[in-house]
Amino acid sequence: MEASLLAQVRTGRGKGYRHRLAAQGKIPAVVYGKAIGNIPVEVELRALKNILAGEGGRNTLINLKITGEGQERQDKVLIKELQYDSLRGELIHADFQQVSLTEKITTTVPVELEGEPVGVKQGGILQQQLRELEISCLPADIPEVITMDISGLEMGDTVHVADLPVPAGVKVLNDPEEVVATVVAPAIERVPGEEEEAGEEKEASPGAGEE
Repeated sequence: MEASLLAQVRTGRGKGYRHRLAAQGKIPAVVYGKAIGNIPVEVELRALKNILAGEGGRNTLINLKITGEGQERQDKVLIKELQYDSLRGELIHADFQQVSLTEKITTTVPVELEGEPVGVKQGGILQQQLRELEISCLPADIPEVITMDISGLEMGDTVHVADLPVPAGVKVLNDPEEVVATVVAPAIERVPGEEEEAGEEKEASPGAGEE
C-alpha cells in the first residue's frame, strides 16, 4: 500500500515549540537516509494517523513531500519508529526512513491466525506465541499481514514459522522451527480439598493382612 504525506522542515525545538505544533495539529518528526542525512520536519498528526489506520498500517510505503528552508523534494519513506506520550497515549513524534524501491529492507509484519481449530472445538486451548514475523524484501513487496488458516489443527498440533504462507519475494528471518501457535489440552483443575480428602480416606482404610 502507498500513501502521500506532506512535511515541512522545522527549525524550532524544545517544549514550547512542541506545544505550538500540537496547537496546530502537528507533531515533530525526523526523516533520515543514506542520500539525505537527517532532516527535522513537522507533519500533520491527523494525516499520519490516517495512514496508520489504513490497510498497510506502519508498513505503508509513503510518498513524503518535504518543503521549506530551501528544501523541495519527494522521497519514498517508511515509518521506522513512533513515540507516544506515556500518560495520554497520544502520538508525539515519528521517525521516517528513506528507502529505495530497488534495495531490500528488513522490517516486521503481524501474524494473524484465521479459523477455529478442530482441537479447540474439542476443548483444547489455542496458544499463539509469535505475533510478528521479521522479514526482508523490497519496500513495494511488504505484505500487510501474514495470515494462516488454522481450522484444521487438532489437539497437540503445532504451527512453526516454516509452515506460514509467505508471499513470493519475501524472505523470513526468523528460525524456521520457531513456534507460532499450538493447540494444548486444558489443564485439569482439582477441587480445593480434594487431595486432602483422598489422603484421609487412604489413612482410614485397613491395611493388608488385618482382620
